[in-house]
This record gives sequence, C-alpha cells and structure tokens, in this order.
Amino acid sequence: MIKKQVKTRNTIQRIKIMKYLKSVKTHPTAEMVYNAVVKEIPSITLATVYRNLHNLANKGKILMFEFNKEYHFDGDTCNHQHCICKKCGKITDVFQEEISKYALSKLRADNFDAKCVTIIFNGFCRKCSGV
Repeated sequence: MIKKQVKTRNTIQRIKIMKYLKSVKTHPTAEMVYNAVVKEIPSITLATVYRNLHNLANKGKILMFEFNKEYHFDGDTCNHQHCICKKCGKITDVFQEEISKYALSKLRADNFDAKCVTIIFNGFCRKCSGV
C-alpha cells in the first residue's frame, strides 16, 4: 500500500508561529509562543499552537526538544549547538560550525546523506556553576 503524503496548508497561524520562532533566540515553550502570537491573532487557541508546533517539528521545519518535562522550540534548524543548564534550565545557542562539520563528517550511515546535526550539551551555566 502506498501512503499518500498529505500536504498541509500554510495557514496564517502557521506563518505567524514560524515568524515568531525565527525572530527569537529564547527557545520558547508552546505557552510562550501562544502568548506572543495571540497578540496578533486574538482568536488563536493554545491547542492550535500546540498542533502547529508539533506539525512543524515533525516536518523538520523547526526543532523541538524536551527539557524538565517541557518542550522547547527553535526556528533555527541547522548547524548550531545548544547548551542547557541542568540547574536553571537556560538554553543557549552556540554557533561553532566546526563542531557540526566534524559530527557530520564522522557519521557513518548506509543509505543516508545527513545535511545538518542537532547537538545538545548538558551542564551548568556560569551563573549556576558559580564561576
């Protein structure tokens, strides 16, 4: 049986969610995205935001990662790393292209051509480590 790929419409809600995610570097939760987007689209619901975020993540248009039982989202999907503080939960982007290039060059997978990699470093931010 051949599975037909369903094309999703690019709705105004999805466009506003993507625009917001591309404009921030804070790795917001769905509730944070909702609070920003509802200002522009008062009729949008939190359920619509959740559905769109999960759909965009499943299609690889955004990154979704879980920390402390809470999902965070990132509109930048390629060639950067994330540092997550194990104490306060702060997520920081790091743009060290050589790390991503190295990881991609070392991948050995048959029948797969990787184009980008998501790397997460867990540890403690400067504030929480007392350094």
